[in-house]
Amino acid sequence: MDWFPRRHAVVLARSSPGRLAYLEKTGIIVPQRVGDSPRTEVLYSWEQILEIRAISRLRLHLSFQTIRKILQYFDDHGVGRTLRDKHLIINHHGVSWVQPGTAVAPQVIHLVGHGCSFMGQFVLMPVEANASELGLATGLASSAAPKVVDIEHFRQKVRPR
Repeated sequence: MDWFPRRHAVVLARSSPGRLAYLEKTGIIVPQRVGDSPRTEVLYSWEQILEIRAISRLRLHLSFQTIRKILQYFDDHGVGRTLRDKHLIINHHGVSWVQPGTAVAPQVIHLVGHGCSFMGQFVLMPVEANASELGLATGLASSAAPKVVDIEHFRQKVRPR
């Protein structure tokens, strides 16, 4: 396994030393320490760097508290305390996780709603996209263009005449 010193991890993860220190302090990303103090070297694995990048992208939409709750949910349910390999959907309802299932359709689990009150509820909704369109299968998604709805045209159709 490759290990990277903190100065390289900052560049690779597109983060800052302060952010890495915070992630370590909160226990989200715990790097390996090698050597005796005061020359202790802090090392990060490639998987940890990918996790830091995933957290940084989620931070554009979610608070650290919400991210910690999602990680705790994954840890409590034995699905791995990582974000980099999960398919999360963030919308105005909150955060949902598209869990690949053994059945034909994947499961959608609502993780966090407004006020963080809905942790772990299944979403009962049809998923019209197949697994490859959701990015759950290996290989390329279908080449069919997505359907675009013209809202003004739709409004004109439904207005009473």
